[in-house]
Amino acid sequence: MTKDFLTNILPDSLSGSVFAFEGIRRSLVLMNGPTGCKFYHSAISDSQYIRQMEFDPLKFPELWYFGQPRVPCTYLDKADYVYGSENKLEEALTFAREHVKPDIIAVINTPGAALIGDDIGRIANGIIKEIPVVVMESPGYSLTVWEGYERACEALMSSVFSGSDRDSIKNDKAPGKVYVNILGLCIWQRNWEGDLEELKKDLELCGIELNCALFADCTLSDIKDLKRADLNLVADPVFGKKAAILLKEYFGTDFVECSGIPVGFKAMEELMDEICRRTGKESCFENFMNESRKARARCYAHISRINSLTGLPKGVKYAVHGTASQCLGYCRDLSEYLGMVPDCVSCTGNEGPERDDLEKYLREKGYAGSLGRDILETEADIVLADGGMIAKLKEKGKLFSGIEIGMPTLGYVDVCPKTHLGIRGGLLLTEQVLNGLLY
Repeated sequence: MTKDFLTNILPDSLSGSVFAFEGIRRSLVLMNGPTGCKFYHSAISDSQYIRQMEFDPLKFPELWYFGQPRVPCTYLDKADYVYGSENKLEEALTFAREHVKPDIIAVINTPGAALIGDDIGRIANGIIKEIPVVVMESPGYSLTVWEGYERACEALMSSVFSGSDRDSIKNDKAPGKVYVNILGLCIWQRNWEGDLEELKKDLELCGIELNCALFADCTLSDIKDLKRADLNLVADPVFGKKAAILLKEYFGTDFVECSGIPVGFKAMEELMDEICRRTGKESCFENFMNESRKARARCYAHISRINSLTGLPKGVKYAVHGTASQCLGYCRDLSEYLGMVPDCVSCTGNEGPERDDLEKYLREKGYAGSLGRDILETEADIVLADGGMIAKLKEKGKLFSGIEIGMPTLGYVDVCPKTHLGIRGGLLLTEQVLNGLLY
């Protein structure tokens, strides 16, 4: 675990919790801590999920915002670490109640504040009574960003749903409608907006409606309706598997999970086939397949021309650096669809069933030696990684084409949401690989 944080720009559990709650519309995330803890989280939240048009720092002069539109903090100083943060918490929460008026508030202790021992649950619930308040007393020392996301989900569920909600019968569904929740998307993910659009579109092709995309542009009302879904779709098991298990315990809703994230055509075809069978929408699956076949045909025309002239992309070495679910999704698509060979598969986490699935896949395909190879020593022609790793490899003088698949980015502004999932993702990823090899 220590090696992961030394060699990667990887946020920890605190960030995972903040970014989870920041993905809820009309939410307010209050960090109980010094100003230094808020600036990164506010900047990433605002750039990844724009909720207000105004960006001028002078428009956010309030004591807790410090010129940024998101993630206020209690600006603790050395005296507060001795005498407690109660007064500043009460001031910030009172301001939020009277002026911000969010639908839900999350109060998250930073590492230093968690050592003070204040009962922030008592303090918060004493000020905020009209809306749900989610309190995270501990930031989760030395845990990963996705573990912070999981802890946020657990805290949210216990705060929003009472015992009667858990036991209630799902009787608010429209006749003939099929609903699916999407779990495992987070605004910290590089292309979360495009991923959500693609998943929603593919579900609609099969006559299935999106009920709630948890922590991905959802509302408090959507969260309260989680129990209405017929099935939960785990888009990224590293982030969403525990949420699916929790919702099954709460409401008995079954779930479908991907073997890695559903990158490209084949993975999404397999996923949508299973979803249609599980929801009784088998007759609608052909609608999705018609669109997928059209996209495959378009890709084939370009791949075949380039392959005839150059032999590419078959046999080209690639490297992928990301979570185990990302690595598995990209390896399956690049190796099986484009015939490329993994030179290096570098995981940002070393534990869990997703890592086991990845190791099994690579071993069965004869690529076991690529797993765990030092990404900084790769000789791949295509590197799929976060912007920080791509920049590091460029600095070392490596010659390759980089494709960003994670945070932090190199600063490219995505006016049009992008994805590597499903039909649109298969088109975009093929385009990026082909152009990366040609130029």
